[in-house]
Amino acid sequence: MRLGIGLPTYLGNLIGPRAVLDWARRADEAGFGAVAVHDRPHADTWDPLATLAAVAVVTERVRLATTAVILPARDEALLVKQAAVVDRISSGRLDLGVGVGGRPNDFDLFSRPFAGRGREYERQLARMSDLWAGAIASEVRGDQLGPAPIQRPGPPVWVGGYAPAAIDRAVRHGHGYIFGAAGVAGMAAKIPAIREAAANAGRSDFPVAGLAYVLLSTNAGEIAEAERLITRYYGQLHKPFKDLVTVGDERVMEATLATYREAGVDLLHLFPVSRSADQIEQLARVAGLSSARA
Repeated sequence: MRLGIGLPTYLGNLIGPRAVLDWARRADEAGFGAVAVHDRPHADTWDPLATLAAVAVVTERVRLATTAVILPARDEALLVKQAAVVDRISSGRLDLGVGVGGRPNDFDLFSRPFAGRGREYERQLARMSDLWAGAIASEVRGDQLGPAPIQRPGPPVWVGGYAPAAIDRAVRHGHGYIFGAAGVAGMAAKIPAIREAAANAGRSDFPVAGLAYVLLSTNAGEIAEAERLITRYYGQLHKPFKDLVTVGDERVMEATLATYREAGVDLLHLFPVSRSADQIEQLARVAGLSSARA
């Protein structure tokens, strides 16, 4: 199982640009496979593609992931263009996670309809591939939407969603499937169906990704702060804090990583619920990453 680190852009105005870039550099140096960013338009959460364009400049190796862009709330042609720019700046390191979205105010902000978003999501997924293909085909002529991405046929698109049609959409249009913070039990329950659908479609190599909120600490003050931070982001927690965020010492984290691995997750983005970038090296040591700082 590969591991990524979530950047603290979901903290919005509570985090500064230097801190975000420092998190990205340190995750790159510590040996993580990716850095990831959230998308929540109707909040002070940072824009994911703008963030990754900046992060691309200060990192060298790490993949740059969105977890996940709310696609039906956005214009797919603009997103394709933005993604291609990030892909070029990063020399082909973008992983574009997309989701269908579930908050009406995110759609209202961009004057996009909330109703029918599943059908729109389907149409957009198909069109994005066509737009990238057109940009690549006309790379020299420059008469199509561009620029062309570095990765061919385009940046890997990780498709998420919890509706019954989500798995089918991911298998037909995506590089892989991406969960939100569904928890290990939620992921384990759905992964067999994802594997079966991919096998039936002849997709033997179809990875599954997800994210998990964590706090490597047993300090009461740090735990209380983590609950405040994650509640600020969600507004209202959809499950108890202890069920949403894995909190504990190194043994707890080691056991948690093992459960996700056993569930069949191929790529797990760890989002530390903390303002301290020291969590990065601490988690890297728990995971046994060879580049972790001493």
